Amino acid sequence: MKKSELKTAEEKFQFYKEKRNELRSKAMEIKDERDLLREKREHLFEEMREEKALRDSLVAQMREHKKKRDEIRERIRMLIAHSKEMRKGAQGDVESKLKRTEEEIKKVEREIQILPHSVDEENKLIAKLRELRKERDKLKGEVEKKHRVLGEVSDVEAEIQRMKDAEKIENEEIKRLYEESQKHHERVEELSKEIMYLKEMIDEKNKEFKKLMEKADSYHEKANEMLQKIIEMKGEVRRKREEEQQLLKELEEKGKQITEMKDDDVDRFIEELKKRKKIKYP
Repeated sequence: MKKSELKTAEEKFQFYKEKRNELRSKAMEIKDERDLLREKREHLFEEMREEKALRDSLVAQMREHKKKRDEIRERIRMLIAHSKEMRKGAQGDVESKLKRTEEEIKKVEREIQILPHSVDEENKLIAKLRELRKERDKLKGEVEKKHRVLGEVSDVEAEIQRMKDAEKIENEEIKRLYEESQKHHERVEELSKEIMYLKEMIDEKNKEFKKLMEKADSYHEKANEMLQKIIEMKGEVRRKREEEQQLLKELEEKGKQITEMKDDDVDRFIEELKKRKKIKYP
């Protein structure tokens, strides 16, 4: 084995190792970037959960106010129907009828008091007066009832107005809650889009990280293969050195055993050892 082969193997090993480390370093940078994106996404998730909770709370309040408003509207509808019904019962100009009846009573009373009448005529006038007075009492009752009903109608209409004012307040509160909830809803949608965008970026970083690690693993395997080759080469060199040392030892031992050896014998002995050990020896 030539020395240059070992050097080349060591250079390749160093190159593979450096490429592996370089790719791993880049992969770790990508991983850190990915983790920062994940952390940011978690913060956005937390903010979105808070925004959803606020939105849902406002929507729940809005539903309660809508329910209350609808109850008020139903109450207004019933009061208006009741008011119309009472007004129907209070229709008619009973006041004018009462006034005409009272005028007729006074006329008959004057006629009885001032003009001379026969007993029969006077009895007829007295009977007429009696009927007129009954009619007057009836009309007075109707007038009182009408005024009482109209008073109740006035109270009902005042209640209707109070209900309408309350309905207006509920509508304003519903509008306020809706607008406020919409702000949080729009923020939820914005956060959702940001989260989706971050997810795409994280996926890209994951792909990039995986690709770099696969390349790094490939160089790692090559470096390991080259390292094994270097170990084997160095083992071969060590074995050759040991063989050389063994050869020298055998020559030394042989020299001790042979007290007298011709030059040709020594040369032949060395050649045999060289052939057997397959190494060069001067």
